[in-house]
Amino acid sequence: MRKLFVSNLVSLDGYIAGPNREIDWHNVDGEYEAYGVQMMNACGAILFGRITYDLMAGYWPTATDNNPEVTRQMNVLEKYVFSNTLRSADWQNAQVVKEPMGPFVQRLKEEEGADIVILGSGTIVSQLTELRLIDEYRIFTVPVLLGGGVPAFPPSFKRAGLELVSSREFSEGNVLNTYWVK
Repeated sequence: MRKLFVSNLVSLDGYIAGPNREIDWHNVDGEYEAYGVQMMNACGAILFGRITYDLMAGYWPTATDNNPEVTRQMNVLEKYVFSNTLRSADWQNAQVVKEPMGPFVQRLKEEEGADIVILGSGTIVSQLTELRLIDEYRIFTVPVLLGGGVPAFPPSFKRAGLELVSSREFSEGNVLNTYWVK
């Protein structure tokens, strides 16, 4: 059985993107990139919502200013996009999923293979959390206060208990906390 985990950067005040969906505040350095290489090499698939998919598909296919191994993995991994409006996905190895998310993700998790990651995609994270399909949360707290933007979880979100299993401070101030679902 495959594990489904989230790997997201979050501002200290709880946002995954700024008021205009900007992510220029992400604190990405060589140490973070090394984490990214290791994480992506352990994954077999990525889940996206439409908004995050559009952002990523607009960047990664032609990216030249990033770690080449992360760029390669972002392009070759299987990508599943949950969207009611997107008709097709043009990014390599991407497909739009029109069926209900819960049963689809449960089937993916039951397949043999490497783990599945969700990057960004706050709505998908919230919905799959409520369905209790996410096994692990890897949350990078970035030392910045945005004062507004896209919350990591919406105000209407229902409480979910988590257990802290590890914490790691990165040299540029990011802190990676890894949680398992209780």
